[in-house]
Amino acid sequence: MYEAYWSMTARPFSNATEPVAFFRSKACNGALLRLNYAVSNLSGPCLVVGQSGTGKSSLVRYFASEHTDLRPFVHLVFPALQCDELLRMVQAELTDGAPTAASGIDAVLRDIRTDLRRHTSLGRRALLFFDDAHLLSDDALQFVIQPLLSLAESDANLQLAMILSGQPSLAARLRRFGQISERIAVTTPLNGFSSEETSEYVVSCLKQAGASEAIFAKAALQRLFEVASGNPRRINRLCDMALLVGFAERLQEIVPAQIDSIACELLPAA
Repeated sequence: MYEAYWSMTARPFSNATEPVAFFRSKACNGALLRLNYAVSNLSGPCLVVGQSGTGKSSLVRYFASEHTDLRPFVHLVFPALQCDELLRMVQAELTDGAPTAASGIDAVLRDIRTDLRRHTSLGRRALLFFDDAHLLSDDALQFVIQPLLSLAESDANLQLAMILSGQPSLAARLRRFGQISERIAVTTPLNGFSSEETSEYVVSCLKQAGASEAIFAKAALQRLFEVASGNPRRINRLCDMALLVGFAERLQEIVPAQIDSIACELLPAA
């Protein structure tokens, strides 16, 4: 709606970030280094923790895009499913959507083992990514996550990488499950952007969308960092709405007053 007004060819701010547009902050670079080390050395599952909106899903999708040997990439976004449903979803993803006819958790796990062996024989290594893993039930941790990890450790004929991401409470929960927590290879926290990174991120997004001139005043970028606390999702929401308001009011640039006004509407607690 506002792209033409700001001389852009695309909408610059979206929470559905494609890997090609991923912004590598200092925290993201550190997280990617840890993930790469753990996965490359078959050290065990990886844990990515951070508050909502800090870019955990985008980070893992970017990581998977950079490691094309980690296929199939199974992104599980429904962690609150029942154990058998969750395992069936894993199995279906490993077979390109073909559901298993097996009944019972043990039978589905056997089918998963067979599928993983097949991928390994073809030179592949599957990557299972459990998104919002803090929503996994205790049963899911015990009867889904733990058996999958045991498969990876006990069978030399299959290779499997696993990443769990969730809010900080996930790390504390996993400590109650010793057979899982003791296997965690790396735990990497993902925080928001710094003030400088916030400005770099906004400028980068605008350039990728075709903007040739600065749209946000420097003071507006600083205010954006302050009210969003460097949280990427909040930054996206505020910037997107600021561009819309600027278009509606025929502004020449976005200044702190617009950021404050929009923050009061979108982020009441800010």
